[in-house]
Amino acid sequence: MKMSDFGDINNFLSGHLVTNKDREIVFYNVYIATLIGQPADKLINTPISQYISKASNIFMDSYVYPLLIKESVVKEIQITWIGKNEKKIPVVININQGEDGSSYWSIYECGIRDKLQSELLKANEQLEKQSEELLVLAITDPLTGLINRRELQAQANKMIHKAVRNLSTFALLSIEIDFFKRINDVYGHQAGDKLLIELSKVLTKNRRVNDVVSRVGGEKFVMLLPNINEADAFRLAENLRELIESQSIDHMTVTVSIGLVVSRKNIQTDLDMLLKSSDSALYESKNTGRNRTSIVQL
Repeated sequence: MKMSDFGDINNFLSGHLVTNKDREIVFYNVYIATLIGQPADKLINTPISQYISKASNIFMDSYVYPLLIKESVVKEIQITWIGKNEKKIPVVININQGEDGSSYWSIYECGIRDKLQSELLKANEQLEKQSEELLVLAITDPLTGLINRRELQAQANKMIHKAVRNLSTFALLSIEIDFFKRINDVYGHQAGDKLLIELSKVLTKNRRVNDVVSRVGGEKFVMLLPNINEADAFRLAENLRELIESQSIDHMTVTVSIGLVVSRKNIQTDLDMLLKSSDSALYESKNTGRNRTSIVQL
């Protein structure tokens, strides 16, 4: 599908775009590129969600998309669009869904016609800000700032879906600090908390760009590693383990035990199955001396 196939559609004073069944942009007119503030050749195959505010994405997932599945069309829905330099732009959207899962969008900016509308917009922006703050609190571990178990589930679901679609594999690492209870008992919980914070920084700093780092409770961290095979995942895990052992974290030398599991192209899986398998490998590491990485097969 080419933009030139649609004649003078770029002359419309409104935005028109098409998304595929995966909600990725496959067509748009000049209005959309101008609204987003991105070069025209950068938008194809990008998720439309990245151009919509977090609060509006929640609204889309909880109300608009379910309604679209049921009715095939939604009209006069107001959301917040993210433009150039992260500018928030109130827009009205109409969406029609095709039989193949494609969605056809028309978008236009809201005009502020009077003081009442201005006040309503301000109130809406405040609600969106509060919603975004609540979202961050809901998905973030308050001590380390890493994503929590809830958001890990969401990230894992996306990674599993993408791996199935691309016939690729990914890995999950379960990481625990060795003898963490002893550290708390000897140095106090404040020192233990500081150790967790510093370790989270080490894991985040030394991950690959698309790797996901989370804290799921206590001294346990989980990492999701997309597009990786077993040998490379083991090498990455060992590099992390050796790096942690070689550093002094808050004047303490600590070690970690790691359990590793890698997805299989021919085996259906979910986060619970992966965690159960990686925990089994983690227990093997702890029961055979700690400070090591063990692998388990799905």
